[in-house]
Amino acid sequence: MNLAQVLKKPEANYFFSFVVGLGLAVLMFHRPQIEVEVSAIAPSEIRAMVTRVDGKCYRFRVEDASCPAARVSL
Repeated sequence: MNLAQVLKKPEANYFFSFVVGLGLAVLMFHRPQIEVEVSAIAPSEIRAMVTRVDGKCYRFRVEDASCPAARVSL
C-alpha cells in the first residue's frame, strides 16, 4: 500500500489527528521534574529545637538508626 493511499482513509485522519493532539498536549502541559537534594532539617537545628505539645515541652535527640531494606514512600 502506498503512503498516500493510507493517508486518504478517514481512519488514518482520526489516528493522525489524535497523535498530533496528544503531542500538542504534551508540549503545552509538560513540567520539568525538580529534584530536591536536601529534604531534611540539619541535625544541629534538631538538637536546638524545643517543641510544645499539649502543654509539655519536648527536645529531640539525634540518634543513628538502621534503614529498612524496602523503601517506604509517603
